[in-house]
Amino acid sequence: MPCYRCGTRQVDPEAGKSSPWRRGVVSEHQVLACPACASTALADFSRCSRCGSAHLIRRLDQVECLDCRLIRDAESESPSPTRLESQATDLAAEVARALDRVLGRR
Repeated sequence: MPCYRCGTRQVDPEAGKSSPWRRGVVSEHQVLACPACASTALADFSRCSRCGSAHLIRRLDQVECLDCRLIRDAESESPSPTRLESQATDLAAEVARALDRVLGRR
């Protein structure tokens, strides 16, 4: 999953180190923020209604605060067809570039 702000792809952290990427919920969607965007992304993250923490995760149709363990139903929101089409096109282009790189094609 790329950084939701700049599109940078996450890489595995060095052995024995935790990832510097931040996980959060924005507009009811689970997102990642790269280390370069993490400080500004924190302002975009949804907050827990009980404790105010931005340490939220989304699982299935629920959002959970990892600090106070409050679980709530996620608001249903269906993405627009245009947005889905754009994401599919971006992903297809990224896969094509990766295949070209791995297979040595230019």
